[in-house]
Amino acid sequence: MVSDSLKRAQAKYREKNVDKYNETQRLYYLNKKDDAEWREKHNEKCRIANAKYRQKKKEEKGGDVKPRGRPRKIIQLSIDSVINNI
Repeated sequence: MVSDSLKRAQAKYREKNVDKYNETQRLYYLNKKDDAEWREKHNEKCRIANAKYRQKKKEEKGGDVKPRGRPRKIIQLSIDSVINNI
């Protein structure tokens, strides 16, 4: 467990060495992305977080979220199936 004084020291270091800290983090995640097991766990965490966020937004708007993008051709497929059955 990390103490409060250590957290403050880390934050202070990051503030003083922003570019160096950012570079080390970039390299860390660049190397971690090569590990398949880590990547799968990371992607699963992202899926869960995104689902929670979508659910939260859905509840804030008070109903279903309007679908985005091009609508599917469901109507045309049902018409084609009716015509083929005749």
